[in-house]
Amino acid sequence: MIIKKILNNNVIITENKSGREMVAMGRGIAFAKRAGDFVSESEIQKTYLISNPNLMENFKQLLESLSADYLQVADEIITLAEKILGCKLNESIYIALTDHIHMAVRRIRDGIIIRNMVLQETHKFYEKEFLVGEMALRIMNERFNVNMPEDEIGFIALHLINAQMDQPIANQMTQLIQEIINVVRFSCKTEFDKDSLAYYRFVTHLKFFAKRVLVGQQTADEVEDEIHSVIRKKYSLAAAGADKIAALIETKYRYKVSADEKFYLTIHIAKVIAK
Repeated sequence: MIIKKILNNNVIITENKSGREMVAMGRGIAFAKRAGDFVSESEIQKTYLISNPNLMENFKQLLESLSADYLQVADEIITLAEKILGCKLNESIYIALTDHIHMAVRRIRDGIIIRNMVLQETHKFYEKEFLVGEMALRIMNERFNVNMPEDEIGFIALHLINAQMDQPIANQMTQLIQEIINVVRFSCKTEFDKDSLAYYRFVTHLKFFAKRVLVGQQTADEVEDEIHSVIRKKYSLAAAGADKIAALIETKYRYKVSADEKFYLTIHIAKVIAK
């Protein structure tokens, strides 16, 4: 293979047999070489073919600025995730996860901890992605000799969740989330503080909820009826908002909103409209 561009000692840009540009990685494959030189296929450990030209450019720029170790770890996690989740992830995950791992390692080495405010929600609604996140945490700690907090599990899981969505679903999610926010705004006669933690948690919960609605992923009822009744009585305005959201979704999206989903919507609405 002919080197088109050297990104670092371990990563080059080359072309496959069809003439398509791709990233090739191998330990020291570009050492003492320059563009135009030949690299044997036996020296290449892994190749990455990104079909989207804009993503490919972003990928190249990212790899020029960091060690190939971050891509290797991301690749290991992605391979593990695709096996456990039983699906092919969007190719953008190679960019997003590699960059995230690099930034996470740098933060922890600088003593900066970022708390994940939706860790429990992620664990509850996306058990498989959370499991991969737990495995990823162990890989990162071992490979980079760091001690990542549990919060990182949720961040990794969120990247995996996003990588399972194609653009049409992502667009529908945005529309559905906006519809739900409008229902709450008008039914509860309130405006949101979009800089508040409650609003951030509310919107994050809606992302999970909207994805379940659009892919038809029902949840089992686990919250006791007595607790439902207490919450509905205590937060009657929020409960009424949750009922209107459920009615909208059942009518427009043909999705039966479970009692548990109404319960969690009520809790989040109550927090976000609290004065």
